[in-house]
Amino acid sequence: MNIFELYADKSRHEELSEIFTIGAQHHPKGLAANFLEKDIWVTEILRLLYDEKLLGEFSVAFKGGTALSKCWEAISRFSEDIDLSIHWADLSGHTEEEELAAWSQSTKNRSQSAKFRKAQQKQLQAWSERLVVILNERLSKYNIEGLYAEMEDGSGGEKIDIHFPRVTRGTHDYQLDHILLEFGGRNRGKPTDTIAVDCYLGHTQGLEQLILPKAQVSAYQAEYILWEKLTALHQFCTQDNPPNPDRLARHWYDVDCLLSMQFADPLNSNTARNDVIEMKKHRWASHGVDYEAILAGELLLIPDAKRLLDIAKDHDNAIKGGMFFTTPDPFSVILDRLKAVQDKTNQQFK
Repeated sequence: MNIFELYADKSRHEELSEIFTIGAQHHPKGLAANFLEKDIWVTEILRLLYDEKLLGEFSVAFKGGTALSKCWEAISRFSEDIDLSIHWADLSGHTEEEELAAWSQSTKNRSQSAKFRKAQQKQLQAWSERLVVILNERLSKYNIEGLYAEMEDGSGGEKIDIHFPRVTRGTHDYQLDHILLEFGGRNRGKPTDTIAVDCYLGHTQGLEQLILPKAQVSAYQAEYILWEKLTALHQFCTQDNPPNPDRLARHWYDVDCLLSMQFADPLNSNTARNDVIEMKKHRWASHGVDYEAILAGELLLIPDAKRLLDIAKDHDNAIKGGMFFTTPDPFSVILDRLKAVQDKTNQQFK
């Protein structure tokens, strides 16, 4: 029985809800029913994007927390966003050499940089608008009421929300009630590795009769993921305006997990490190952030006291919201481990 047939028949929604309840009761990691339900749709959307090639011929890398969880089981939390990076040259419609030349020209002054970034955003907006149309054409074939995609207002093409009819409800409001596709058009969409992913519900005994989605995704390579995460923490710690702490603590948790499991070695991944720093320096510039300082032994992973207080609260809210499969360490313990890595990494350049 295909699980999406149950969604199409409203008279079977109670039966569908019971399936997720049984899944939550017997899942080896004790995942909540509402998370198991949302993951069904996350996996199906990944299948549509990659296996059915709704992304087209562009190089688009799957990364972020959802990739870490589903591709490598590197983190023990539910990640609800689908974070995707379109390779900048593909998006521009030019060869990589032509796009690189245009980008290099744009770095010479602020006017050129602003013009280049505006053109990139316009290209991403148009690409995302087409994708929303393609997604809705495909989703309409499910004959499921309340299943549709829409672009977030004011997102410039960077965020597409996919709504689905929920049959479960959680006890907390920390989880988003839709799937967020978040695109980057100023990033790398390669190098990637092809990795098979499936649904968490499929790991539960007694539900073998269900046909559940699986996907073959193009996941960003490990060294690049780690350095994007490290430079993101450096940005959050050093940018002039404090970042919005809502849903932010997960980035420190993720980096701690990656380093603890030796997902990739930050001290022996120079190509990935230099590529990410060069890309962020020009394409993701932020007031107060000096990415090149990392190469001078000034990587900063620990926020100041004021930022730390709000981010630590977010970590506690995530725990209360049931976002973790297992209870994570206190935020202070995570920061102690990251401080040691920060100091060891910086020592390499001094």
